Amino acid sequence: MLSTEEKERYTRHFLLDGWDEEAQEKIKNTTVFVAGAGGTGSPTITMLALIGVGCIRICDFDIFMESNKNRQFIHCLGEERVGMNKAESAALTVHSINPNVKVEYFDEKFTRYNIDDMVGDAEIIFDCVDRFKYKFVLADCARRKNIPMLFYGIMDYAYFGYIFDPTKTACFHCLFDEKKVAVVDKLSVNRGDVAVMAPTLFSAAGIMVNEAVKILIGYDKPAYNTFYIGFGKCHDLQNSRGLKSFKYWNTAYFNAEAKKAGFDFRTINKTSMFQTIHIERNPLCPYCQDGKI
Repeated sequence: MLSTEEKERYTRHFLLDGWDEEAQEKIKNTTVFVAGAGGTGSPTITMLALIGVGCIRICDFDIFMESNKNRQFIHCLGEERVGMNKAESAALTVHSINPNVKVEYFDEKFTRYNIDDMVGDAEIIFDCVDRFKYKFVLADCARRKNIPMLFYGIMDYAYFGYIFDPTKTACFHCLFDEKKVAVVDKLSVNRGDVAVMAPTLFSAAGIMVNEAVKILIGYDKPAYNTFYIGFGKCHDLQNSRGLKSFKYWNTAYFNAEAKKAGFDFRTINKTSMFQTIHIERNPLCPYCQDGKI
């Protein structure tokens, strides 16, 4: 049941079509897992707290640094937090934003061996980590638990996202090639500074938290099987470090489906502000066929 204070807090939610007190109670009774409390994790965790998610589990082993201040505002509230673990810092901010939200945090790395325990009974996984190595770990956990994983992030001025749901969509392996992880780690090409600003991160997070609410309370149909890309910079794309890095991971199937939709990762150099690519499960994906994880 919602308290009197909560009913007042969420009054503007109840003015939305399909979002009444019963829907708010569903959100209150929901547990989610957020992997990463940095660039995309910062606005994601903030929005989840604002809408009243009952329990947020946060995992991040990294510490907050001065160079994070241009975007990771969740760590810029209250006392100086440079040097503090990001998961712990995010938990402190959530308590300030909405005391009705329970927070559990993990200040250690997740691996294929501990991720299932960390996620626990969460109903949704939010992928807010940078390295693809860890994204595969999250995606496989989501498949084992049969829950959705929301995948989103940025590439320079652009942002992207896709809902991976084991029962309704392509799997992570349909779109991305895990074999390239070892190659990238060996060459260390995925390390170093990443070009990023707050607006692209907030845009990506806002879209996907909105999709998460659709999944939770059903006021509309989630954008299943839809890969979206938003562009803050629409010209000279092939010279974008972000696009070059991102398309490296794509499977041949992903590239072929994108090309059918009129978006060729290999050649496109000019685009509109927003693109969507309809992409369903790869009928030849061994992971989908065999349940291999």
